[in-house]
Amino acid sequence: MARVIPTGGATLVRELRAKGVRSKSWTTIKGKERTGKLITKGYIYKLFKNAVYIGIAAYKGQQYPGEHQAIIDKDLWDTVQELLKAGDRHVKGGNAPRQTKAPSLLRGLLFSPEGRAFTPGWTSKGAKQYRYYINTDAIKLGKEACDVRRIPAGEIEGVVIEQLRSFLRAPEILAAAVHEVIMTRPDISEAEAIQTLQSIDQVWDHLFPAEQARIAHVLIDRIIVRKDGLSIQWKTKGMPKLLRDSMKEITQKEAA
Repeated sequence: MARVIPTGGATLVRELRAKGVRSKSWTTIKGKERTGKLITKGYIYKLFKNAVYIGIAAYKGQQYPGEHQAIIDKDLWDTVQELLKAGDRHVKGGNAPRQTKAPSLLRGLLFSPEGRAFTPGWTSKGAKQYRYYINTDAIKLGKEACDVRRIPAGEIEGVVIEQLRSFLRAPEILAAAVHEVIMTRPDISEAEAIQTLQSIDQVWDHLFPAEQARIAHVLIDRIIVRKDGLSIQWKTKGMPKLLRDSMKEITQKEAA
């Protein structure tokens, strides 16, 4: 008996990956061997939607009867397509997701302990929109593939911002950054440099989201998310760079 994708494909994907099943290997024009990758949900869905298996050939977005023989019964194919559509409606709540203008402060910074990235996402309920960050393994392999699948964006951003502002206030970190910068910029006084860094924390709530995100990416290397909390890895040269960039902006504004 043929089996369809169970539980959104996650179960089937886990079974195939456990068996070491991969996508097709291939050779480049230059003769380099490219090994196929382990199966993901995206690959499975693409495979199940490929009409070539029912004797259809596609060309420039149009489908035509192929010259090859079908290897899947048309009734089974139609049943699978209906199941896939039903799954899409369930995930999307019956509607295609709307674009969001809300910022993703931590885009590119969140990772699982295994090194898997979290990507921004959102869902809508009526007129209200809910932002979150989702583990890419949960997207590709199913929610059982990771300890932390999804994090409310506002919640984790609030925690990280609090830690970032504490980092900006830390006397030893501030002093080290100021010392490094004034060694190469004798035209900058220590008091001026300190005031510049302190002002960033003072005006944080009034900064544009894009500017907040820029500062976060200057200071933070990555954020490791675990079931019991998170840890922030700061960039060694982040604070001096932030000070140099800020002083440069001030100089440009004064010159204008």
